[in-house]
Amino acid sequence: MAKIIVTGTPGSGKSTVLAKLSGIEIVTFSSELLKLLAERGITDRDQVRRVPYPVTVEIRRKAIEKLNSMNGDMLIDTHASVKKGIRYIPGFSTADLGVMEDVKGIIYIDAHANDILLRRILDKTRKRDADSEEEIKEQRRINAALVASYALYLDVPMYIIMNRQDMIEKAVEDTKKAINDALGKGEFMFE
Repeated sequence: MAKIIVTGTPGSGKSTVLAKLSGIEIVTFSSELLKLLAERGITDRDQVRRVPYPVTVEIRRKAIEKLNSMNGDMLIDTHASVKKGIRYIPGFSTADLGVMEDVKGIIYIDAHANDILLRRILDKTRKRDADSEEEIKEQRRINAALVASYALYLDVPMYIIMNRQDMIEKAVEDTKKAINDALGKGEFMFE
């Protein structure tokens, strides 16, 4: 059993890339958090980032314990950080990473800030904050730094996949290569 953390700045196209993969389980970390938060009356995934930090820490730990109990190779779809106004909360703390078992790599799906801005504007299914292109550039820098620190802490490789506008298939192929490399497989069969 192996886990690969897959992350990206909201609007980078991470979910779109992952939706084009098959043959490996994809676990959305925010969905796992939301299941646990539903017991506390929180059911909107865009409200997860507004949960008080001590509750976030507790729920995050329970979700990681659930992931550790699951069998098989999996991709963990998550955010490197959650932005609350001027504050960034890391997606995982070092304490979280310390109890997460069998992580073999971290994939960071990225896109240019202007592409992310356009995708956020066009995505009417989400209730996102209206960030400027400069704020998105800041988010990308923070997220890349956090992902690098996660990889350093876990002593695993970090892969950066650029999801350029209208080049989704290239991002999907690069993601498959990163998964294969992280799992130590020459060829991984995707349907």
